[in-house]
Amino acid sequence: MSKTLRINKYLAQLGIASRRKADELLAQGRVSINGEVIKQHGVQVDIDQDEVEVDGVVVGKPNRKKHYYALYKPKNVVTTISDPEKRPCVGDLIKTFDTHVFPVGRLDFDAEGLLLLTNDGEASNRMLHPTYHVEKTYRVKVKGVPSKETMAKLAKGIKLDDGFIKPSFVKLEKILKENSWITMTITEGRKHLVKRIWLRLDHPVIRLVRTEFGPIKLLDLKPGEVRKLTPKEIQKIQSIGA
Repeated sequence: MSKTLRINKYLAQLGIASRRKADELLAQGRVSINGEVIKQHGVQVDIDQDEVEVDGVVVGKPNRKKHYYALYKPKNVVTTISDPEKRPCVGDLIKTFDTHVFPVGRLDFDAEGLLLLTNDGEASNRMLHPTYHVEKTYRVKVKGVPSKETMAKLAKGIKLDDGFIKPSFVKLEKILKENSWITMTITEGRKHLVKRIWLRLDHPVIRLVRTEFGPIKLLDLKPGEVRKLTPKEIQKIQSIGA
């Protein structure tokens, strides 16, 4: 079964531009689908059938063979394939790839850790869709040492400006001289969520590392390193929501 997405969302998922920037590209007549210039951001793209170009360069092309990778995104790297501001980006780390893949979701510029790369649009959508509650686990270095009361409060859930949040798991792992390491798991994808949680608790985040995304683990990858997913890992991703 083919999967369709709005063109601006599709370009955003490919890491070409944010949805707002994608709308600007469309308005400027720089995007085409199957050779036809498209200016309406509501147009749907069949990710299995349509060929998409930006400025005459193919960015999304039907490819029967699916590819899946795990990348350790280093700190201060943008989660896009290219960056108009010329900042270091994920695309710089996969220049030698002979197939086009895109990041599944995003990690903040100053966050690091596990990022999935694929050309499987359907699997990507399932990993990100809130219906499936895919878990994301982080190691979080925070300022100070959260009290037992604070940890208990977070375990029960707290209220942020955009709603209630309750981690699936949270544990104080290590206490340092002035800071602490926390392990926590969440299923939501709200913007800057982990940082906002700890800021609300008066323990600002110093370092943020994603170690797991759904069934995939970072394992022993070092910053900038990439590995192919195993057949078993791929099967687990493809089975989400099936």
